[in-house]
Amino acid sequence: FYSVIKHLNKEGVKDLNDVGLEKFFSYPKPTQLLKTLIRSFKSELILDFFAGSGTTAHAVMGLNAEDGGNRKCISVQLPEQTEKNSEAFKAGYNWITEISKERIRRAGDLIKQEIKEKNEIENLDTGFRVFKLDSSNIQAWDTSVDKFEGQLDMFAENNGDHIKSNRTEEDVLFEILLKYGLELTLPIEEKVVGDCKIYNIGFGSMYICLSDQIKTDVATAIGEWHKESSDSNPSVIFKDSGFAKDADKTNTVQTLRQVGIENVKSI
Repeated sequence: FYSVIKHLNKEGVKDLNDVGLEKFFSYPKPTQLLKTLIRSFKSELILDFFAGSGTTAHAVMGLNAEDGGNRKCISVQLPEQTEKNSEAFKAGYNWITEISKERIRRAGDLIKQEIKEKNEIENLDTGFRVFKLDSSNIQAWDTSVDKFEGQLDMFAENNGDHIKSNRTEEDVLFEILLKYGLELTLPIEEKVVGDCKIYNIGFGSMYICLSDQIKTDVATAIGEWHKESSDSNPSVIFKDSGFAKDADKTNTVQTLRQVGIENVKSI
């Protein structure tokens, strides 16, 4: 049993060595073992609750390259710091997640280079997105009487904006996708109209604009963009405090209705 474990560990180290990270993680799992397990389950979605060095994601990309599959992998890693006397920490990898991300990046590049040389698969997707668990981006309204005045002051300071001041548009964007039950891997296109940015989610299934000074030209642009989509009932989400004037909000909704878009909401 010991010799088997030692052999497996040696294989895992070799996999890390192939991407130049062999010094930064102890006892990595071998990708070939993971490939065998994943292949036996015949699943399109692989969930790894202990991402570590990112072996599972590496194995999934490798399998897709081998058989043309379309498997997806979700890797979860707790915010665990590396030891301060470790090679990983000395190299600037202060968190295990940083090793995971770098492994996935390098493994993707390596696999693409290998299949390019073999001329087997041209369009292998090795991209990934990274998310961090946090509280909501939206300011929650506290209904308790003793905090009422403070709540009013808070929203007054933010000019009525319900979005927390230290959050980005992308933070809010992905929270909206989560709350609507949309996959976080959906393609996202961007278009700038004036000073406003419009996000097109999933080739026209949803349009989101979280900018300030929203006017009817944004709605016109969404209507034109929607002509390219096959989705007959898209959702459109705006930031409620983003409209320049109340009349702009009303006119924006009416402009969208004229092109058949009825599902318009603001946050």
